[in-house]
Amino acid sequence: MTGRSVAACPAGATLGPRPAQIGELDSGRSAAYRAIVTAREWIVDRAVLPHVVQSGTRIAAIDRRIVAVDQLAAGAGAERLRGTLLPGFVDIQCNGAGGRSVDEASPAALDTIAQAVLDGGAVAFLPTLITAPWQHLLEQVAAVARWCEAWSGTGAEPLGLHLEGPFLQAPGAHDPACFVDPTAERIEQLLAAARGRLRLVTLAHARPGAAVATALLKSRGVAVALGHCDQTSGFAECVAAGARAVTHLFNVMGALHHRDVGTAGFALDDERVLCPLLLDGVHVHPAMVRNAFRILGPDRFVITTDAVAAAGMPDGDYTLSGIRVTSCNGTVRDAAGRLAGSALTMARAAQNFLAFVPMAGPWTLARAASTNPARLVAAGEFGGLVVGGRAAFTLLGDDGSLTAVRP
Repeated sequence: MTGRSVAACPAGATLGPRPAQIGELDSGRSAAYRAIVTAREWIVDRAVLPHVVQSGTRIAAIDRRIVAVDQLAAGAGAERLRGTLLPGFVDIQCNGAGGRSVDEASPAALDTIAQAVLDGGAVAFLPTLITAPWQHLLEQVAAVARWCEAWSGTGAEPLGLHLEGPFLQAPGAHDPACFVDPTAERIEQLLAAARGRLRLVTLAHARPGAAVATALLKSRGVAVALGHCDQTSGFAECVAAGARAVTHLFNVMGALHHRDVGTAGFALDDERVLCPLLLDGVHVHPAMVRNAFRILGPDRFVITTDAVAAAGMPDGDYTLSGIRVTSCNGTVRDAAGRLAGSALTMARAAQNFLAFVPMAGPWTLARAASTNPARLVAAGEFGGLVVGGRAAFTLLGDDGSLTAVRP
């Protein structure tokens, strides 16, 4: 994998003024200050910066913030990383992992999921809740929000919630009996339950009030993705109101046809819309992944997992929102045989991306798995190896492995 070319990587980069080294930054501080500050330094073979892949890079961090990205000599205590360092992966759709499900909404379950997400190569994620009876869903949202607020620092960092449902139209593996319209009253109830922790809502553009709900959510700082809808009515209106993504391109969107392009066709055609894909080779055929990438390019393609409890676990039976799902050969289905999320980790999805899309390399991978998802949910501390950003990385090893790296 490390022999791949770097697709669409602009030549040259300006790194700005010479950053200070760690010793210089706290040389004037008191001994007490230095005792409580966590300083780390890494030297890596290659680093994916916003505009270039740079060799022989030193990265320094203090209190989990990047304070230097340069090619200066590292200190004796620097950690040596072999491979290519990328900004840490961000998974914007994670229903579960490590044998536990987000809808359990307990600290023990969510702690396990966060650790499994980190072990799977991502440094940050959106714990995702799917369709459930409305009042029960509000209770789940409140419980997950409380956990996000009290996050211990163990495992991948929760950036906030993704709510996929119940404002949907086409069920997939969701319970359509629980679908409701996204009224202003329900949106306000949801925002109150989440207490500022709601980052992303997937809704069906064909539901009554979808465009108004999109505008309301946007005005409150919540990103909107369009999905679980096999009709095209309302798509343009929701995008005009501020929707900037779809949820799992091609899946539960109706057919894509040359005379009736469907939701997927309109999403591919609109340059304002980011398109996350599930790259397990089952949800989307590798040839269609390549076709999508040729249209979307590195700025609109997003890698996500839609992972359920089976992620990072052996084949077997798991639960998703109270229903039994079965993972067999890495593919997850419900009792009716419908796809029900995935067993992907971000590392496996990224490896599949590099295998499915041979024109892509580390720079493009960094855009699809980190920069673009972070941008969608306004997680400005993530998505780039830049001074001031979060010191949370994903290392692409020379053997093709992908590992999360944090202080």
